[in-house]
Amino acid sequence: MAAPGSGLEKLSGFIAILIWIVLSSVVILFNKWILTRFPFSITLTTWHMLCATVATRVLARTTNLIDTKTRLGIKLYFTAFIPIGLCFSMSLILSNMVYLYLSMSFIQMLKALGPVATLLACWSMGLRNPPPSMRVFVVVSVIVGGVMLASLGEMSFVFMGFLIQLAAVAVEAYKNALQQSLLSGKSNMSSLTLLYYFAPICAVTNTFFIIFFERDAINDWQQQPSMDDEGLSLNPAIFLLNGILTFALNIASVNVIKKTSSVVLTLAGIPKAVMLMGLDMILYQCPLTMLQAIGFTIAGVGTYQYSQLKESSAQRATQTEKYSPGQAEKLLSKFRDLDEEAMMDELSLEYNEKRPSFFH
Repeated sequence: MAAPGSGLEKLSGFIAILIWIVLSSVVILFNKWILTRFPFSITLTTWHMLCATVATRVLARTTNLIDTKTRLGIKLYFTAFIPIGLCFSMSLILSNMVYLYLSMSFIQMLKALGPVATLLACWSMGLRNPPPSMRVFVVVSVIVGGVMLASLGEMSFVFMGFLIQLAAVAVEAYKNALQQSLLSGKSNMSSLTLLYYFAPICAVTNTFFIIFFERDAINDWQQQPSMDDEGLSLNPAIFLLNGILTFALNIASVNVIKKTSSVVLTLAGIPKAVMLMGLDMILYQCPLTMLQAIGFTIAGVGTYQYSQLKESSAQRATQTEKYSPGQAEKLLSKFRDLDEEAMMDELSLEYNEKRPSFFH
């Protein structure tokens, strides 16, 4: 096994990031392609959640990637998992819906507001990571300013799409804050384990949304002629492949966090967004203005600074925990277990090492 920080370990982390970037980009392009022919984001999201429900249960029975040993009480399930699952569901629906209104490039720029929205949502719930400070204010201002500049440069601005993406960012931020607040005692749960519990909730909730909002429209759509591209049509195999790739993306995200960190996953979103902007220009002829490029660069720099802030704040919290009363009591108990002679030898050795040099 490679030593921590070795070349092999770094290469493994780089490959994991590369796989995540490619898979994430493919899923986004695939979803956009489907939604231009099947414009029902709730139904598509429900299909993804059904695939995730089946896949997580298969993994739970055949691998150790999902921890199902922890027993969840009814109270925790209704007060934590259901609210978080509902937010997760709405976030996915809105994130898919926005591709019907905005270009991929502009959507990636607006997603840069995610860290800011999550920060504000956490503060509103009493979570302070990172705590409010002038540096945090500056970083937030840089990100917001960059996104505003990118928005001014958008040539195909659709206000409805802009509102949908802002709503998606806000719901995702609230979901993250709820997850930190309500599941703080179970923070060791991986995203796959959380998906194991969230996916069925999302699938059931979305089914009701489909009945009320998309059922009639789907019936009308079925009467229309299909939109085939060079023999490609919307058939069960296409939807099955889309569901498999979407779930594979969840596994890739877990793999990146395992081999690197959640901060690295956040930063990997920047090159992914740049690649999607290039693909958007090539595949859909969506122009990228200079103002947008400058705005996104500014927002990217702000996102990097935010990630550094969050990581340093987490490190300080870890250092603080090392000297908590509980830790101090454990250290004292270790000293109590030493016999008197061993303790005196320990203190004598420490004194000889630390006394001034003129005593030697």
